[in-house]
Order: sequence, then C-alpha cells, then structure tokens
Amino acid sequence: MKRIIPVIAACFVMTVLLDVSVDAQRAPKNVKVLTDLSTREIRDYMKSVSSGIGEKCDYCHNLKDYSSDEKETKLIGREFIKLVEQVNEQVAAINTSVMNKEDLQPVTCYTCHAGELAIISED
Repeated sequence: MKRIIPVIAACFVMTVLLDVSVDAQRAPKNVKVLTDLSTREIRDYMKSVSSGIGEKCDYCHNLKDYSSDEKETKLIGREFIKLVEQVNEQVAAINTSVMNKEDLQPVTCYTCHAGELAIISED
C-alpha cells in the first residue's frame, strides 16, 4: 500500500502537467479581442458566436490555421465582438446608474441574429 500512494501521486502530477502542456499547445494565436479570456473561455465564447449566427467555425476561420486573418468574415467578426463588448459595457453603466436590475442579461450575437446569419428584423 505504501508503494501505491507515491505511484498514484506521480500519475496525478503527470496528468496535470500533461493537461497544462496540451492546453498551451492549443492556445489560440493572433487573438486581438477577448484577450482577457482563458483558452477555454475563448473556445466557449466562439461556440456561442457560432450558435448565435448559425454558422460553423469555417465561416470565419481557416480550419488549418485558425490564426490566419485571410477571411474577411473573421475581420468583420472581430469588429462585431468589439461592438457587443461596448454595448454590454454601456448597458451595465446604465443599469448601475438608473435601472439597478439584479439579473441583467448581456447582449450576445444571438440577440440580433437569433441563430441565423442574416440579422433579424421586424419586417
């Protein structure tokens, strides 16, 4: 039993180190927005963008090189992510100074796109 505990501890440490190493290798490159998010948070955010606009990753990204800026849709997407961040900052400020709501829902891609690339309208 005394020999098993160090082996189990060593396996645990190796697993943690391997997980950190693999995450470092998969870390997104050429990140211009969302710079305050972790790798996992960026991936989760990108999944919500994909769902929000109803498109897959290849709509904006070169799947062989996600860091590439060759697609205009990626450049446009960056600007819309900045817009969403600015809107949410302004809404939070208005909420703090006027509305004082406890459960304020943030604006997301889905807010305007509703899962479709074309922006929804009331027409």
